[in-house]
Amino acid sequence: MSFQPVVQYASRTDVGMRRSANQDSLAVRMCSAYEEWARIGHLFIVADGMGGHSVGDLASRITVETLPLAFFKSGAERLADRLTGAIEAANRAINDKARENPEFSDMGTTCSVLSLSAEGAWIGHVGDSRIYRIRGDVIEQLTFDHSLQWEMMRQGRATAERSEMLHPRNVITRCLGPDKNVEIDVEGPFDVRPGDRFLLCSDGLTGHLTDNEIGAIVAGLPPDDACRFLIDLANCRGGTDNSTVVLAVIQNYPPIESDTVESLAAKARTTNQLAVQAAAPERVARRRMWSRLAMTVFLLLAGTGLSMMILGQREKLGLALVVSAIVLGFIQLVMSARRTPTVVIDSESPPAGSGDALLGCREPALSSPYRRDSAALRPEFLAVLADAQSQLAAVAEENGWDLNIAQLRQPDRTATDDGKRTSDALAEHARAIRILMKEFAVRLRPRS
Repeated sequence: MSFQPVVQYASRTDVGMRRSANQDSLAVRMCSAYEEWARIGHLFIVADGMGGHSVGDLASRITVETLPLAFFKSGAERLADRLTGAIEAANRAINDKARENPEFSDMGTTCSVLSLSAEGAWIGHVGDSRIYRIRGDVIEQLTFDHSLQWEMMRQGRATAERSEMLHPRNVITRCLGPDKNVEIDVEGPFDVRPGDRFLLCSDGLTGHLTDNEIGAIVAGLPPDDACRFLIDLANCRGGTDNSTVVLAVIQNYPPIESDTVESLAAKARTTNQLAVQAAAPERVARRRMWSRLAMTVFLLLAGTGLSMMILGQREKLGLALVVSAIVLGFIQLVMSARRTPTVVIDSESPPAGSGDALLGCREPALSSPYRRDSAALRPEFLAVLADAQSQLAAVAEENGWDLNIAQLRQPDRTATDDGKRTSDALAEHARAIRILMKEFAVRLRPRS
């Protein structure tokens, strides 16, 4: 079936409430023809620069300008190689620029890239910006944070709680720019289905919102409204850094015929199950053989010992043989009780690193998706939004700002199990907080 997918996208970047300059950059490159899309795919990029106001901005801008050109001009056949080469080209461009001027020596940037093609979703990643996939009521983090916190957790040297106490969030272990060579994570292809939503974002967003909150907003609002509200909420909670989001919503997508991460995992589970089942008869036969041997030895020792005792020949030796037989029988009984049944792996169970057992888990898994959480719109989150809206409206009223405060203090309608009314409540909170945060930004944001 050959038709180009229907992908709706939205994007937004914001300076935040504490910074005077925005060092984040983004780029979206959509294919115009089916042949180009099937071969290369739509491209989405987020880069979070570092190294001073102008320097960080320069590094991220070089990335979003260089990477798409290198990606689409590449002659590589495999998308993974094309992604790797494009990110390497961006790294070289930043590194070359840094060597031209001593003032640029410390500049660098994160880089998260998503390609949506006929093969599925391919991801290229360096740094602590993130790419999520929201499918139904589940949000999955498809990228590994190249940060000191996550590295400590992966090595088992810290838990999520201890890592947050001992290691700063902003210490990253990889970025583009400082070195001529950089280690790049390229993963995929991931499955893509109609209704999926892929979100790329900088850490200015994830530093203020949980995965569940991100998933609920993305799943519950139209793309442009979702992007706007994600940033509004991050700013409402302090806006300590620049925030950037790019959201791709899959409305229609051709079936993926090649292997994906998910299909390969399913094949591996099935193969493992068959291997376990094939080995089961051999284990059963081996156990039966040892049981029969133990029974033979038991009968031999017991019979010989009893005979010697009855005939009055070497009674002590006969008693010892009987006792040995009893001990052997007891050991055999205990071992039989401790044997576990044959283990059969359920072919429907989720693979390591992506199962329901990880739902809500804060520790990174060893393979993508690295974390999963519910994307359901929880009543507690709506209550938090209602409280934030009320507090913002109170501040606006106290300062005499020219706003319709009564309209911004609409009664909370979240205490209901009605899905439509709950969704409406999210939209109402988003609208009110957007109006209030726009005024806050005008009055309180630092001037460059």
